[in-house]
Amino acid sequence: MSLVLTRTQNMRAMSDLDKWEYRASRYGALDLFLQDTANPTGIVTNELVQKAVNSVHSTLQVPVIDFDGSVSIGNSRSVTIADDENTSALQTISFTTYAWGFTMVPAAYMNNEIGYQKDFETKFRKYLLQFLSTLDSAGITALDAAKTQVLSDDLAGKYSLTSNVLVAALANQDEVIGDISVLMEANDFYDQLHVVGGSSLQSHIRNRLLEKGDFNSEQKQYQYNDKVFHFSNRVTDAASQKATGYAVSKGSVGMVTRFEREALRRATARTGHEWDIITIPGMTVTSGAEGGNESRTFPFNVGTYYYESVGDYNAIAGAATADLDRAVKEHYGFAVDVAFITSYNSDNTTYPSPVMKFSIATS
Repeated sequence: MSLVLTRTQNMRAMSDLDKWEYRASRYGALDLFLQDTANPTGIVTNELVQKAVNSVHSTLQVPVIDFDGSVSIGNSRSVTIADDENTSALQTISFTTYAWGFTMVPAAYMNNEIGYQKDFETKFRKYLLQFLSTLDSAGITALDAAKTQVLSDDLAGKYSLTSNVLVAALANQDEVIGDISVLMEANDFYDQLHVVGGSSLQSHIRNRLLEKGDFNSEQKQYQYNDKVFHFSNRVTDAASQKATGYAVSKGSVGMVTRFEREALRRATARTGHEWDIITIPGMTVTSGAEGGNESRTFPFNVGTYYYESVGDYNAIAGAATADLDRAVKEHYGFAVDVAFITSYNSDNTTYPSPVMKFSIATS
C-alpha cells in the first residue's frame, strides 16, 4: 500500500478577532466642550456658530465688555452724576486646522478576503479615534490656559493656589471634591460644576467617596452629587500629585467649527475633484462618567475632499494585486477648523475664572 501525500489548504473564517485593535478611549474634555456648546445659557450662540462656519480666511471676533473693578457706592446725594463708561474689546476666536485622509484601490479587493467596506471602515475609524484624542487633548489645553489665578478664600489655610493650581494636602483628600463647590462660590460661581479628571481622580472618587455613601456612616456623598464628572485618559498627574482635575462652571466653554470655501460651495471640478461637508457617522464620545462609561453621540461636521487617480499599484497587497499595473485609486480627504472657546476674562491675574484646576498632593 502506497502512502499518498496531499497538501493541506488553509481554511479561513471571518470573525471579529481584531475587534480591540482600534478601540475608543475616554474623551472627557471633548465631552464637556460639546455638551456646553449645546447649552442654551452657555457662551456659544447660534450667531457665533453660523459666522464661524463661514469665517475661513477672515478674523472672527466677538465684542466684549471688560470688568470694571473701580465701581464704588457713595454715602451722599449729589446734583451731578459723573460719567462711568464701559471699556469694550474684541476677543478673537482662534482656530486650529485638523486634516487627514486615506486611499482605496477598488480592484484590490477582488482577490482579497478583506472586503472593500471593512477596509474602508477600519481606515476611517483609526483616523476618527485619533481625531477624537487630538480634540480631547486640545480641550484640556484650553481648560489649562483658562484656569483661575485667583483664590478668594482658602478656607482658613486649608488650601493653597500654587502655580495657579488648587493644591489639597493628602490629609484633605476626602474633603477637596466637596470644597471645590465652596471655593468656586467664594469666587462668585454658583452654577452646577463639571469636573474633568484623569484615571487617578476616578479611582479616588470610586474608592474613597462612593464607598462612603448611603450605607456608610461617614456620608461623603454630598461631595460629588452636585457635579457632573467627565474622565479623560489625557489628564495626567505631576510627580507630586495623587489626582488632578478641572472644575468648570456650567455654560463657560464651547467650540465652533469652520470649513474651506470649496467645501462650503460643495464644489465639483470637471477634473473629478469634489468637495462637501458631511456629518461624521458614529461620532460617539465616551466620558467615563461616574456610574458607568457614559457615551453620547454628537452631530459633528467635517469637510470632505475626493478625487480619483490611475497608477501602478501592483505592490499594495503582494500576489493579490500583482496584476494591477494600471488601476483606479480613490482618494478620501477630511478637514475642519476647530476653535475651543472659554469665557472671556479681562484680567486673569485679579479676576477669578470659571475654571479651577485642582490636585491632591501625595503627602
